[in-house]
Amino acid sequence: MKFTEYLKTLFFMLILIQFAPPIIKNLKKQYENLITPKVKVGLIPIKGILYKSDTTNKYLNKFFKDPDIKAILIKMDCPGGASGTAQSIYQEIQSLKNKYKKPIVTLVENICASGGYYIACATDHIITTPSAIVGSIGVSFQYLFQLQEFIEQYKIKYKSVTAGKYKSTTDPFVDITPEQEKQLQVVLDDSYNQFVSDVSKNRRLPLKTKDNWAQGKLFNGKQALKLGLVDKMGSPFVAKEVIRDKAQIDAEKEIEWVKPPQKTGLAQFFGSPQEDDDSMFSLLRHKLCAFLSNKVVRPLGSSIQ
Repeated sequence: MKFTEYLKTLFFMLILIQFAPPIIKNLKKQYENLITPKVKVGLIPIKGILYKSDTTNKYLNKFFKDPDIKAILIKMDCPGGASGTAQSIYQEIQSLKNKYKKPIVTLVENICASGGYYIACATDHIITTPSAIVGSIGVSFQYLFQLQEFIEQYKIKYKSVTAGKYKSTTDPFVDITPEQEKQLQVVLDDSYNQFVSDVSKNRRLPLKTKDNWAQGKLFNGKQALKLGLVDKMGSPFVAKEVIRDKAQIDAEKEIEWVKPPQKTGLAQFFGSPQEDDDSMFSLLRHKLCAFLSNKVVRPLGSSIQ
């Protein structure tokens, strides 16, 4: 019987340890908000190769629709990736901007190229460091490995049965035909024209000057500023000032950055819940934190944002 009681006590202690840090953090945050007025600004990082738009589009929608969030900052560190992903995020920003009229700014420290720049040009203002890499406005298709001679050298027989003379265009074990290469070039040219047209429209750059700033060229931040591809040189301090100006945030109010939750491994048992974690334990913890925080803070007569 004593052992059972011991197990129960241990279980409740583990539950308390799990809930205590987020509860304390919530309470501290709400008391700080009572003392110092803050304005919420969404912060979305876009980092690495583009291959999936779901998470970025999810938080773009969340931040644009939240009336308490007055502006959005994209922190860009992206060399490009899948053109469809870049175009999806670009179009999402365009649609949300038109509906919610909320300023969105891009800050670049290191690289904003190809699909990364496609996304950035949809925002209202682009800030880079002078030596950041910017541009690479172009389209490429990098899956055309030609391995036919390799397999023939090792006497490997390969036969592909297809329907449609263009179906084997990307097959690495079959030589691409002139017709297939021409058809693929038409596809890439059309995608490139879409990219150039969108940049021209958003950055107010004449299409007749596209050979100066497009054609896959890379520039540093200083050169990109002269070409009109970016708006200002600077750091996070400059980004804050631009956001204050565009969102009309008073100088005496602090900016509170609202970020997507950090992803953590399953081993982080006592840490923050993972992004999109809808487990019973996580939901229970969120509800308990909110309940206890409200119960403690509301008697002070404050407004819980």
